[in-house]
Amino acid sequence: MLKGIPVSEGYAIGQILILDDEIIDTRKIPFTTIDQEILIFHEAISLTKTQLMQLKDIARSKFGTDTAAIFDAHYLIADDPELYQATLQMIREHKVSACYAIETVIDRFIELFDHIEDEYMKSRSIDLNDVKLRIIKNALHQEVVDLESIEEPVILVSKDIKPSLAAQLDPKFILGFITEAGGKTSHSAIFARLLEIPAITGVKDLLKTIKNHTSIIMDGYKGDILLTYTKEIADKYLAKMEKQIKEKERLTSLIGQTTVTKDGKPCALLANITSKKDIDIVKSYDAEGIGLFRTEFLYLDKKTLPTEDEQYHEYHAVLKAMFPKPVTIRTLDIGGDKSLPTLHLKKEENPFLGKRAIRLCLEEQDLFKTQLRALLRASTQGNLRIMFPMIATLEEFLSAKNLLEKEKEKLLDEGYEIGSYQLGIMVEIPSAALNANIFAKHVDFFSIGTNDLVQYTFAADRMHEDLEYLYQPFNPAIIALIQMVTNAARKYHIKVSVCGELASDPKAALLLLGLGIDELSMTPTKILKQREIIQKISYEKIKELTKNVIELESEKDIQALILKNMPK
Repeated sequence: MLKGIPVSEGYAIGQILILDDEIIDTRKIPFTTIDQEILIFHEAISLTKTQLMQLKDIARSKFGTDTAAIFDAHYLIADDPELYQATLQMIREHKVSACYAIETVIDRFIELFDHIEDEYMKSRSIDLNDVKLRIIKNALHQEVVDLESIEEPVILVSKDIKPSLAAQLDPKFILGFITEAGGKTSHSAIFARLLEIPAITGVKDLLKTIKNHTSIIMDGYKGDILLTYTKEIADKYLAKMEKQIKEKERLTSLIGQTTVTKDGKPCALLANITSKKDIDIVKSYDAEGIGLFRTEFLYLDKKTLPTEDEQYHEYHAVLKAMFPKPVTIRTLDIGGDKSLPTLHLKKEENPFLGKRAIRLCLEEQDLFKTQLRALLRASTQGNLRIMFPMIATLEEFLSAKNLLEKEKEKLLDEGYEIGSYQLGIMVEIPSAALNANIFAKHVDFFSIGTNDLVQYTFAADRMHEDLEYLYQPFNPAIIALIQMVTNAARKYHIKVSVCGELASDPKAALLLLGLGIDELSMTPTKILKQREIIQKISYEKIKELTKNVIELESEKDIQALILKNMPK
């Protein structure tokens, strides 16, 4: 069995089709003349841009306008003046083929991305590789791989699924895909989730281990790949697939219903998003608002920092699309682990304990003010909540709030209209939870980020494989911290939500409600399942369960008790 990162849920049983990682040795391509190589380069770039616009049209028809905009980014790579001039310079000065010059120049950019530790930034190198290969193949007049020619259902296996291929994915013939590279934020993973086909990435030595045209089972929930299996195992997975189909039909019937317990206790279920591209899927799963808009992704996919107007249009679009439902927009959460080339951030030994999120924004105030101005301008378009991340002290919050109010006054003086908004913090550092009574006097809402709260409470990197046993969101310590936050929220009559991975865990829904959580924010595809669980149980039973949980001393015992009380 092989193991990878599950990036899109589901099961698949079928034959493998390996997409060979196309290797073209550009060093062996002979140089003709400078003028001829420049002509080849010009024609290849022109054809590439035409093809990318065609791919954008294909993607628009399948996924919608926002997702198709991925190919605008590819077009910008092909149309990049810096890339263009550097390639021409290399042809002229070194007298090399257009193909060799293209590869050398783009590989320099790829190397920059590959040395960045952040998964999202690394996945952008796949985009550059995709465009590079397309330009080279067009220069050589070679045919580019076409998935639309596949006529039998297969599971795709490759080093990575390039966005230009991902745009051609058809659920009728592509049962799922497995790759060595990529991650949860790669474009191919986004396409897989939109099409609701299983996908697993980050599988070590995949192409060395797997054989073409053999039958496998893939589990997009666990990241498991079964290379050999018995009829009994196959039947087991077929039963799971049938159950999955029936469950989807059943959950679809919950669209339009309210999320309340059997005795009428409400709990709002909201969605986590990274851009306006996610709005269609948010609406399709009937989210009751946006509980976390991760704005850092507006910065990470650009060569330059997004302008005030660019950010304004993004926030405007999301607020308007979701109105009158609430939209919680988290200010920039970036630091040593997610580098912005334009800021020249120095590499830190422990980036998660370094200058990131609000700490970075309070130091790089021009960067912060640009975002705050965009948010304030967009506030007229919907139900806006502004949220500051990684707040450790009251002084940090008050400093950020002061900057916001100063920018508000400036905008009013400039003639802009400012709408109403709420201002809150993410509680993801233990000090914020311990001082919740102090913060509650100053904020309009709390949002608990359980991923980092667990990490900082146990002083263990949650991405460290050897310390995985310390990622314990159901530990009594975490429950006690959450209880502190909800008690403070009740005392000062403000709302409190959870927006970490815990929010989408069916076991956690009952406990979090019992602890006093008002809202849960999660991956949109998890919403209907959580709604079903909450509707099947009474709040009285939840309170009784929570009372018993608080008396337990280990995560194992707590999870066992919750499972025992889960509604059928």
